[in-house]
Amino acid sequence: MAHRSTHHWLALLWAIALVFMAVQLTSRLSASAFDTSILALLPQDKRQPVVDRALERMDGVIANRVLLLIGGAQADRNQLQVLAGEVADGLSASGAFTSVTTQADVGSLSALAAVYQPYRYQLLTDEVEERLAKGETEPLVNRAVREMVSPIGRPRPASVVDDPLNLLGMWMEGLTPATGFVPDQHGLYARQGNEHFRVIRATFSGDPFAEATQKPVLRAVESAGDQVRENDVATEFLRSGLVFHAAAGAEQARSELSTIGIGSLMAIVLLLLWHFRSFSYLALPVVSVGVGLLVALSASLMVFERVHLVTLAFGASLVGVSIDYAFHYLCHARDRVTHGIRHILPGITLGVVTSCLAYGAQALTPFPGLQQIALFSAAGLIGAWLTVVLWFPLAQRWLGQGRQQNQLGQWLQGLVRFRGVLAVLLGVLVLVALSGFPGLRFNDSLSALQSSPPDLMAQEQKVQALSESPGSARFLLVEGASIQQVLERTEQASGYLDKLVVDGRLQVYQSVSGWVPSIVRQREYRQLVKSAVFDRGVPTELFDALGMPPKLASRSQARFENNDAGWLLPKDLEQSPVAELFDSLWLKTDNSERPHAALITLGKVSSPAVYEDLAALAGKLEGVRFVDRVGQTSALLGDYRATLSQWMALAYGLVLLVLIVRYGWQCWRVILPPALATVVTLGLLSALGQPLNLFNFLATLLILGIGLDIGIFVRESHGEWHAWEAVTLSAVTSLLAFGLLALSETPVLHHYGMTVLPGIALAWLIAFVLHRRAES
Repeated sequence: MAHRSTHHWLALLWAIALVFMAVQLTSRLSASAFDTSILALLPQDKRQPVVDRALERMDGVIANRVLLLIGGAQADRNQLQVLAGEVADGLSASGAFTSVTTQADVGSLSALAAVYQPYRYQLLTDEVEERLAKGETEPLVNRAVREMVSPIGRPRPASVVDDPLNLLGMWMEGLTPATGFVPDQHGLYARQGNEHFRVIRATFSGDPFAEATQKPVLRAVESAGDQVRENDVATEFLRSGLVFHAAAGAEQARSELSTIGIGSLMAIVLLLLWHFRSFSYLALPVVSVGVGLLVALSASLMVFERVHLVTLAFGASLVGVSIDYAFHYLCHARDRVTHGIRHILPGITLGVVTSCLAYGAQALTPFPGLQQIALFSAAGLIGAWLTVVLWFPLAQRWLGQGRQQNQLGQWLQGLVRFRGVLAVLLGVLVLVALSGFPGLRFNDSLSALQSSPPDLMAQEQKVQALSESPGSARFLLVEGASIQQVLERTEQASGYLDKLVVDGRLQVYQSVSGWVPSIVRQREYRQLVKSAVFDRGVPTELFDALGMPPKLASRSQARFENNDAGWLLPKDLEQSPVAELFDSLWLKTDNSERPHAALITLGKVSSPAVYEDLAALAGKLEGVRFVDRVGQTSALLGDYRATLSQWMALAYGLVLLVLIVRYGWQCWRVILPPALATVVTLGLLSALGQPLNLFNFLATLLILGIGLDIGIFVRESHGEWHAWEAVTLSAVTSLLAFGLLALSETPVLHHYGMTVLPGIALAWLIAFVLHRRAES
């Protein structure tokens, strides 16, 4: 009686603890509690604050922007402009966007000229600098004369007296952002062969990965697409933007959830009802897994404050191991009610200890992602175990009484006669797996995980080709102790990039020095203008050629000598029409301890070898580094994979020590099913020509957990059939829940399912062949 009273009190305390966890989880649970940034997976000693700032800036530039192109083959340019204006008006009226425009980024050139006008004597294009340095002023004079007498000449931001050669006009002409989109009097357009497109640019607020943001944006764009398709002017409607890829991924996930997910869930429910023929037996496993997830998420948020979505995705599947404890109890309870929990307590306790050791070993790695998965899984398993131990015996009265015959048990007993055949089948699979290991290869490339629909990717690629704009995946990051040092280093790097552009290896690039030269460079320019233009009397030549009074030359000379505007600085562009564009390249800081930095964005390259050259260039230039987001992410995935495989070996070692204490040298019968199943699975995947990645190795954690439970439960029960029923149900439900992900079109889920499907089946098969006392 005292034991029963203690059990009731412990069950009540566990319920109170769960209420406390649920309350604190509610207070912590919000959108900000979850992390999606790949940077959060990096160890702190590998995190680079300046690089993080740069990546966040790049994400901020592209995340909330949309590009829409309307046109097609032999489309009429003027009619397209009318249609583009109507579509832009419709997008603005939808309320989904904060801004919609068909114009260029640079805004009003006259407003921008007011910013640069005081510094007109110290801003030179490369061509003008080269001519002045060689003393070739005659071509510049002739050009200035033609522009003065031509009605369609280059705009002149400053008067002929203030700027005789129109140096500022030539400077500003080169400021138009490098792009395949060309501005005209109506807006932006692009051409490719006989195809002509009008461009609409739009921005929106909110997280592009949030459904609340996606819905109005997609609805507005789809309405715009219908408007274009109903019109005979355009034959193509192209769209580009992160929000479209995020929405496509979410839609694919929902679609697969409604097919694979719901289908597997229904199959599991029918399986449990078929076996147990009781809704009580169905509800209790759901309770144990639900409590496990509650404990796992609560503990993770208490320790880490923010939980990465990778942790939720893979940690949740590992907590699925916890259903083993519920099945083991229920299958035992229907056979021998009087034994209660005590008969199976050693087995499920050893199961949770070994599983926590296996998953907990990942907590020793330097990777926050693996640390979170370790805590999430261990906490979830302990929570599920406590629920089975403390609550399930109290539900005994609702469970069936006495032994009940079931078809699964009969099938398993009948299968014993075919153990020899199963052993031969297992041997064949091992040989096939061994043949696959010489060709074992790994593919950690981010592109291998691409899941956007082909049509959307084709549109994205075409828009990128038409825009010819610098991308965000790769860039140069320039750092310095001061603003001027950053500008000087940027100019040095730009010199090398200019050579790549001339050679046709780099299509385009953008840098802050293209908008604001360093003071050193401005001083050189001013001195060059003084010596090559005003000291040589070039204004006199110009005014003579134009037939203007000589006094204008004297006045122009005086204007130059009296000009003392100081030096153009980055802060001068903060309120200019190009402020947004400039800010996307300049990493401002209000902390003196943080280094100043700027970005040089890169356009399309002729071959991947250019990136290797850029990486080598960055290694030679002080304060310059090449940031390859694709390569960085792929390297991170590779590091995780390698680290996970190493610590999996440690996990097996720790588990083996515990099993030796319990079973002595017979422990090999327990450890062999998950170990051999993992090795054979990886070998089979290699034999099928499948390269391995991180997600294959994450799936082996589930094989380890399920395989250990199979071996332990069968061993502890001395091969009793209730244990075989429990581990078989666990294996089948895991295959239905996670193995069917092999049918998913999402690469991450597909790789996970392709590993779990054969892995768990093999773990069960190996255990069935090894444990010869199963028929007893």
